[in-house]
Amino acid sequence: MKGLPIIAATMLVFTSSVALAAQPSAQSTFDALKALEGDWRSTSGKTTANYKVIANGSSLVETWTMSPTRQSMTVYTMDGDRIIATHYCPQGNAPRLALARTGADGTHYFEFLDGANVHVAGGSHEHAFWVRMDPQGTLVRNETYIANDSTYDPKKYLGSTESFVRVK
Repeated sequence: MKGLPIIAATMLVFTSSVALAAQPSAQSTFDALKALEGDWRSTSGKTTANYKVIANGSSLVETWTMSPTRQSMTVYTMDGDRIIATHYCPQGNAPRLALARTGADGTHYFEFLDGANVHVAGGSHEHAFWVRMDPQGTLVRNETYIANDSTYDPKKYLGSTESFVRVK
């Protein structure tokens, strides 16, 4: 019986190590995101997205066009050993989000860090998003916006999901 705590501790360390080992590096995730470069169209036909690698491969710019007068942009960059995504919203704010984890299905989850103009009364900001490339080549992205004066509850705010197909 004296050995049970040692076995339990060993199993906990091993399980934690396996879970950590399963996470891809931020750099490999960034490289996978850069492979999105090109033009995409939402399956609903309402939104287009363009991904462009710039600055000698150090940044990925994602531009969404929702209408001729409404665009948003997210710029992905490496910050040491993490990925930062700065979202430039038509509402005039710029939240920064960081890659929090990658799911077993390849979904990359980004969570809020801080941002410009995210405390303006009456506004809202992107607080979380995830992105995934499905095996059939469909890009799926989910965005969660919350009111600037509210507390984020992931069970309450599920976000909205949009699917895209590559145009070129």
